[in-house]
Amino acid sequence: MMLEALHENYITDVEIEMNIALDVKTVSKEARKIIERQLKSLLNSEKAAVFAARTDGVLAGYAIVVIEDDVADFWDLVVKKEYRHIGIGTSLIKNVEKFAKEKGCSAIKLDVNVENENAIKLYEKLGYKKVSFIMMKGDRLNGLP
Repeated sequence: MMLEALHENYITDVEIEMNIALDVKTVSKEARKIIERQLKSLLNSEKAAVFAARTDGVLAGYAIVVIEDDVADFWDLVVKKEYRHIGIGTSLIKNVEKFAKEKGCSAIKLDVNVENENAIKLYEKLGYKKVSFIMMKGDRLNGLP
């Protein structure tokens, strides 16, 4: 499988992106509206970018970055499971880095789940370093104990 093109184009089908991000078949109407509003506001901002990767004409993944002061906040990197380990994530990250550099950023920050070992390995391979930890009690699915 080849990566045909990496586009900086605007997202045209919000539902596809939501399903990739959430990796589920259905999303509540309320969540759909919130995500759609957030994506639309990002797409209209000069301080944000959404990069989409397509393989064989299919949307395989995307990345979202937002500039805050002189730091690029790497909000999201999502690659569909069947398209992982073929360079799509790396290509998306490289586009985020290029965007951040063009905007004059001094650093890029991101959050990654401590259990997402593949993502951590990829980020470290590309020069990212662990600098802090976020701690939580409870989780979004089950709430507080």
